[in-house]
Amino acid sequence: MVSTLDACPELSAVLAPRSDRPFGYYVDRIFGYVVTVGTPRSDPSLWRRFLDGARASYARHGVDAALEFDRIADGRSTTLFFCALDDAGHPVAGARVQGPYERPDQTHADQEWIPVPAGRAALRELVAARLTDGVVELKTGWVDPAVPRDRRLADMIGFSGPLAGTVLGVRHTLVTAGDHALGLWEHAGAVLVDEVPPTPYPDARYRTRALFWDRTTYADRALPDHRRRIAVASEHVRRTALRAPDRARAAAAAHSSAGQRTP
Repeated sequence: MVSTLDACPELSAVLAPRSDRPFGYYVDRIFGYVVTVGTPRSDPSLWRRFLDGARASYARHGVDAALEFDRIADGRSTTLFFCALDDAGHPVAGARVQGPYERPDQTHADQEWIPVPAGRAALRELVAARLTDGVVELKTGWVDPAVPRDRRLADMIGFSGPLAGTVLGVRHTLVTAGDHALGLWEHAGAVLVDEVPPTPYPDARYRTRALFWDRTTYADRALPDHRRRIAVASEHVRRTALRAPDRARAAAAAHSSAGQRTP
């Protein structure tokens, strides 16, 4: 497997200033951007800029309320966040991670299914069955519309699901998405949960569904090219992290534990 770090020496000038990332980073050959992995505490300046990008994106799509900016802004509910940076260090896409959870009612998805009680109960059962092996949740995915479409940067959000499981050492990553966006997750190996009916979240315009990544099997379901690129990204993150994986997980868990007690 050829590393993008080795195959693209022209990116070295971009990578060098970011070699202090405690949780690592990667560069994908299609995206062409540095994607950092961090916590709000380890990089508060980048976290604020991540939030600015997310707020602009959600407003553009008319779903400002779904961002829950006031709830997430202090960073306490965010264990990790992935952020793609351009050559000038400006965020152009991102996603954040909540968890690992201790109870099935702690997921944000639990709140999303309030209008569908049967679906909420089914989702809680599925989360409860996975807690022993670890469950985290991917939220707040966004892409700057100025990014050229051929960069396919939306796939970075999908890659963040299995990468979150790898970085945090958990088996399961939960995500929710409208029908129009299911392919983004499925192409990266997530599995649609048929047992949970759709919910009208964030409003009646949407049919939101639940999906899970299983860190032990997602590669069997991901598109071949996605599978290879996620594997390379995972190796990049491992190589570039200043902390060993167990220390990274411990630091992230300590950072977010206070904020994970309630959804």
